Amino acid sequence: MTERAARLTRFSLVAAPVLIVVYGSVRLLVDGAKEPGTAWAAGHFAFLFAVLLFGVACEGLRRTVAASGGPARRRMAGAGTVAGLVGTTAAAAQAVIDLYAGFRAADKPEMREIFAQVQGVPGVMPAVYTVGPLFLYLGMITLLATVRGPGSVRSLLLFVLGTAAIATNLDLMPLGGLCYLLAFAPLRRRVPTPPGTGTASPVATGSRPA
Repeated sequence: MTERAARLTRFSLVAAPVLIVVYGSVRLLVDGAKEPGTAWAAGHFAFLFAVLLFGVACEGLRRTVAASGGPARRRMAGAGTVAGLVGTTAAAAQAVIDLYAGFRAADKPEMREIFAQVQGVPGVMPAVYTVGPLFLYLGMITLLATVRGPGSVRSLLLFVLGTAAIATNLDLMPLGGLCYLLAFAPLRRRVPTPPGTGTASPVATGSRPA
């Protein structure tokens, strides 16, 4: 992993959860966040950049595991990355559609009409809304399951907890983002640093702590 890739991975592990908190907070607390306008656009831009950075984090975690993991863990991490990137693409498409509807519509009823037209296209609902984005969470959970070292179990459990909170109620998105931030915190120290550019904790190859 290059120094630039390592820095981008560490940045994404912080910025992606923070942007989820921002999006959830805007959606929950700001007037007009659920209809066309500035709040809608701000929240959905935050969501778009969050999911793109989750995609960056997926690839960064794959490289982190590849730096010291065995063949089985590398294959598992590779599968998790593919799933995560599929989910990233779907979630990003959803955010772009939401932004398009928000910019085109003059009011909430018109925005609903735009959504109905887009979602009425065969395949859009499962690919972009109901199934596709789930692969982001599945991929990230798979990747976290391949990470070894202190706090790795806690990271996995916190990510699952955050995902469950968001799935239960979108109003819990700020809580979910906070769980993701706590889950990723120890992982930033394990991103490998190229020789001569500093030090980073390697991913342990031993068994996971209980």
